[in-house]
Formats: sequence, structure tokens, C-alpha cells
Amino acid sequence: MKRHIKQWGLTACLVLGAVTPAAGPAFGEAAPPDPNRKAPRVPWIKDQPWTEIVEQARTNDQPVLIDFTAHWCGPCRLLDVMVFNEKAVITELAEVVTFQVDVDKPEYASLKAVFKVELLPTIVWCNTAGDEIDRFTGYRSSDEFLEIVRSWRGNRTIDRVLADRKAAFPEDPEVLLDLARRHAERGQYHEANVQYRRLMNLRYKADTRTVARGMLGLAELEEKAGRGDLSDHLVLQAVTLYTVPDPTEEVLAYRTEGLMEIALFQESRGDTLGVLETYRTMVRLDDREVLGLDGFARTAVGAGVELEEATRCALRAMVFSDKDARIIGTLAETYYKRGLYTKAIRWVNLAIERDPTDAHYRDRLAVFEAGKRQAGSRNY
Repeated sequence: MKRHIKQWGLTACLVLGAVTPAAGPAFGEAAPPDPNRKAPRVPWIKDQPWTEIVEQARTNDQPVLIDFTAHWCGPCRLLDVMVFNEKAVITELAEVVTFQVDVDKPEYASLKAVFKVELLPTIVWCNTAGDEIDRFTGYRSSDEFLEIVRSWRGNRTIDRVLADRKAAFPEDPEVLLDLARRHAERGQYHEANVQYRRLMNLRYKADTRTVARGMLGLAELEEKAGRGDLSDHLVLQAVTLYTVPDPTEEVLAYRTEGLMEIALFQESRGDTLGVLETYRTMVRLDDREVLGLDGFARTAVGAGVELEEATRCALRAMVFSDKDARIIGTLAETYYKRGLYTKAIRWVNLAIERDPTDAHYRDRLAVFEAGKRQAGSRNY
């Protein structure tokens, strides 16, 4: 059973968390940010017809990489902040036509149907004529993403690379993990379960990250099978791997990413309390962790709980992220949810200033202004 697109694809995005909060020092209103300072990212082409993208690919004799995404998609956000801003990724895609598609925009409904996009994120690799060669769904780390793209550029599909790796290293835990995830992507849950179980049998040979991801893969399968208690148990086991006292350098290297994957898995299950605790854990471990601060704020806004704490977290995240437009947008949402429309409008205008190409913030500005008008004399 595939998850509906509104619940995003988790076939490659697995993890969990828990603990108690450590409320960091509150920040006052920050000065307006410098709109010219932006982190480098993959130069996505947006809001263009598919025919123009294909024409550009043919003219330049370049392949096309399509990122089907949405503002509400958790793994999409993780790709954006952990992968698409990496220098090596940007360099690798320099000679590729990179096209980002917001699936919520009605003009892309037909393109979404043509490519049969059911899960988000979906990354599709096409030739210069716009014909699909290969794809994957869900989150991949920057190293994994680079490996896939380099294989594609060398005319090797994911399945071919996996087959070669399996033949050479049949008992390698990372190979078993990738095979399991590939089966799960395609709805082949029995086959995925077999590979995950083999991985668990060899976990003493695997690194912490591979074991944790394997546990989350099994947790997803148990959830699909209606065994929520077993899923919870596997999630708890996985989170302890990232939060042990005196963690190794290997754990520290992947802890943030791992806990983010856990939070996204919990979010897919509708476990709001679990998600909030996971983000609290991230902030407790590092009170400048932008992903934890922003994640807590977004989750609290969505649930309509702990809104003052959400504002404090969003303010901190905005400062430590060097005034990222998306986090400014989160901050604006916290004020809107609290009925502080003037502040919400102020901050969403700054988000627009930081990223004038993103129509989402203009749409939210219209909503905030309508709320302010409706509040009338009660507005603050």
C-alpha cells in the first residue's frame, strides 16, 4: 500500500526520537535581514512549462533532473537543506537542466500525472528528449544523492548499480539496506522485509547509521501491517543509537540527519507529540540546531500547541540560519497562529524580500492581510 502523495514518500526516509526540552534564551525582534545574502543552492528552474524545459535540454544537449516537491513535504525540506545546498551536489548538477515542480500548482497537474508521481519527493532523471530514464523517491543523503547522479551520468541505473554491488558484496549491510529501500519504494514489502531482516542479523558488522535506518525501515513495514506497537519499539531502538552518552564521531556526524529522519517518520504516522519531543531532543543536544528549532516551530504551528515557544524557536532558527526565507516564513506563521497579524505580515514581507520568486509567501501574505482585516479593532 503506497502512501498518498499528501503524506509524502518515506520509502527512503526512516528514523525517530524523544527527550525533554531545554528552552533556549528568548530572542527579541531581530533587525531586518540583508536580502542579498543567500546560501548557494542548486539553481532550480521553476514555474516554466515542461515543453520549454525539454527544448532547453535539447538545445544544450543536457539531461534533465526533475524534483517533484511541495511546501508541506518534510523529506523535500530535508533534501533542500542537507543536499541541494552542498557544493559537490551543485557542481555535479552544473551541466544538468534542473527543474523543480511544485505539485500543488494546478499548471503541473498533467505533468504529475504523466510521470505518475504518487510520493514526495520524487526525483526523476530524463534524457535530452525529456524521456524518463530512472527515478527514486524519498530522502537520500548528499553522499547517496551524488552516487546516484554520477551513476545516471554514466548511463547506469540504480537497479544496475545495486545488482553489481549485490553480486560483489552479498552480505554488505549497506547493500542490504539499499536493496530493502528499493523494494519498499516499489511496494514490494515482503522482499523489503527479507532484506531488512538480513541486515538486522548482520547489524554487528554495520555502522550505527545503517542499523538505525534499517530499524526505521522495519518500523515502516510494521506500521503498514498494523503492528503499531512493534513499530514504536523499533523507533525507540533507533533513536537510542543517536542519543547515547559520549557518542562516537561517526554518530555525531550523522546525528542531526538521523534525528530528522526519525521526526519525519513520526510525522508520517501522525505522532505529533513524538515529533515535538524529537525536535526538543535535537535542541537539547545543540541549542543552535536550526533544523530542530525550525522543526519544533513548524510542528507546533501545525498542531496549534506551544505557540509562544514556537515563536522563540523560530526566532532562534531565523538568526542561526542567516535569515533563511523559509524559516522567516515559519516565524510569520507562528505570529499568525497567535493572532498577531501585524507581526505576521511584517515577517512574511521579509520572506518575500529574501526570496521574491517563491509565490507561496505572497499567498500567505494575502491570508495574513485577510485575517488582519477580519480582526478589525481587535488586531494587534
